[in-house]
Amino acid sequence: MSARSLCPFIGVVAGCILIGFPQTGTAEVRHITLSEAVHLAVNQNHALKIARIKIEEYRQKKAGEHSSYFPVLTNQSNALHITELQNVLIPAGSLGIVGGSLIPPLTVNLQQGKQSLYSSGTMFAQPLTQLIGIHQKNRIAAADIAISRDDLKKAEDEIAVQVHTLYYGILVTQLQKKAADQETLYAQENLRESEQDVRAGSALKTAAIGSRADLLQAQQSVLTADLQLADLKTELNDALGLPLDTELELEPAPPAQFEARDKSEYLKIAWAENPEIRAAEDTVRKARAAVSAAKTAYIPNITAYARHSYQDGVPFLVHNFGTFGVTLDYDIFDFGKRRAAVRESEDQLAEAEENVERLKDEVAVSIERSYNKVEQTKHMVNVATQVVSLRQEDERITTNQLAQGEVQVTARRQASAANYKAQADLLQASLGYLLAQAELEEAVGRTPGL
Repeated sequence: MSARSLCPFIGVVAGCILIGFPQTGTAEVRHITLSEAVHLAVNQNHALKIARIKIEEYRQKKAGEHSSYFPVLTNQSNALHITELQNVLIPAGSLGIVGGSLIPPLTVNLQQGKQSLYSSGTMFAQPLTQLIGIHQKNRIAAADIAISRDDLKKAEDEIAVQVHTLYYGILVTQLQKKAADQETLYAQENLRESEQDVRAGSALKTAAIGSRADLLQAQQSVLTADLQLADLKTELNDALGLPLDTELELEPAPPAQFEARDKSEYLKIAWAENPEIRAAEDTVRKARAAVSAAKTAYIPNITAYARHSYQDGVPFLVHNFGTFGVTLDYDIFDFGKRRAAVRESEDQLAEAEENVERLKDEVAVSIERSYNKVEQTKHMVNVATQVVSLRQEDERITTNQLAQGEVQVTARRQASAANYKAQADLLQASLGYLLAQAELEEAVGRTPGL
């Protein structure tokens, strides 16, 4: 049975759910399909919104690193007060005597500069050798953006599979509840007949006790199904980013389009599209750039600059003047700090490369497991389909026998309950088959439902 051919059957079977459970209360019911649920989750899920903001964060970081390629215009200004100035003394007559007069006639005290100094310099600086390290930092920032995108894709795939699981779980649980309701009706009728037999003396009291226990167990199954439904609906609303009390009515025929491929083809797709593998490969590129960046610490920092300066208070300097040239900054000896940084980056690169191989092996195992699960659930669907056919025929025969008075009402109730249970099992097997397909798509890097 193909995935496409399952849809009409699932619609017929799960349609019983909508008929059997009338809506209560005044809350507006929101109708939704599986495809709509997946799109809603991808757009509104809080975890995915955070992941998208994270991408923007890394983009801004990349923009900051890119700006380091360009010159920097800076200004440095100072206002200083000097407690004591250097003085130049010219003694009287130290320059000679002219016409009997001393030159200078008195000792002169010349103060150098002013006690309050003002200076301002505007510099235009362009890094030169630093551009090598800046380029590597830009590669690291670009790798961070790529990794964050891969993480977002992985989170989207996980959310899509989670929506599939919850969506299918609700459909199955609703039909299981319907089957439990039929079991309850059967147990009630069986208890009534057992009590009549006890009063008539044709049965022992233990028969009534056993029938009452069966009724309680059936009622417990109904309560369990109700609790499971409440939990599943709450989790689905949370995954979709909706208020937790939103009442959803699920489309009973989820779309399923699945094209079977060979396992080797799935592996090729996974190597190219699986977000975990792509993130690991981006991490390798980031680690390689980090190694190159660490090695640039051995290159002297050479910067070309041009500066305009203004000063007031410094002796022997004009108020406005300019300077230009290059500066060199280099750590001659750092006790092995640069060497340790390079080796640390090389070790991180080796870890990243090994992680790629590890993830490829894990993805191969996941594809093998999901592929086998698809095949197994397909066989389970075929078996469950045959069981449903037999249960439907049994219910038809029992109904005819009841009309002819050959069996009691309990037999009809029992056959009906068994039929509903078989339909629930078939729906569970069918949705399990579709879920296995979704897990296989996730393993190869595709988003199920999109």
